[in-house]
Amino acid sequence: MILGRAVVWVVLLGALLSGTASAQDFQGLRESMTPKELKAAGLDNLSPEQQQFLDGWLRQRFMSPSTSGAVGQTVTNDSASGNINQGSRSIAAGDNEAVGKGAIGKGAIGNQAIEAEIERRVAIEVNAAIAKATEEDAVEEAAREAARDKPFEAEIVGPFSGWSGKTVFTLSNGQVWRQRSGSDYRHTAEGQTVAVKKNFVGYWTLTVLSSGRTVGVRRID
Repeated sequence: MILGRAVVWVVLLGALLSGTASAQDFQGLRESMTPKELKAAGLDNLSPEQQQFLDGWLRQRFMSPSTSGAVGQTVTNDSASGNINQGSRSIAAGDNEAVGKGAIGKGAIGNQAIEAEIERRVAIEVNAAIAKATEEDAVEEAAREAARDKPFEAEIVGPFSGWSGKTVFTLSNGQVWRQRSGSDYRHTAEGQTVAVKKNFVGYWTLTVLSSGRTVGVRRID
């Protein structure tokens, strides 16, 4: 689940950073995402203060300021100098156009550099988030595996008269186990509490506490 949310963040950041957006253009996650996307990302239960902090963090960390190409300054006009003829005005205008195009070209290169830096930082953040989520998932899975191997006690649900080859045991914790050995046992003692644990060779056993009788079992649900 954690890793799934990390993937949602990858998609979210990619959408926010497609093109060069200004921080002022970003209205907030609730306006940028659908309710379904908010729920999938785990953001639907944020308090107003948490939402405001997250929006501000995204603006500051990932949004690039909008840029505009510089334009060349116009040369001094006729009324200012009084000495520039028609030919010199044409040359000045050509020089001014060339300067303007050069400034715009530099602005485009600057935008590309900004976008490349943003993508680099986002990649670092995303890779770190995925690595952390993967590590947390591994820890959780190890804990679940350890819990599955722990012995426990439960009650047999419903009438219980023992076992005879392929008896199915439905327990009060919701688990269902099946007899895996061919032994027979007729239960006449009081109580239906059983202890389920692994034996020394790694197979599960079920022991009726009131009688002490044990049978090999395997979980089927």
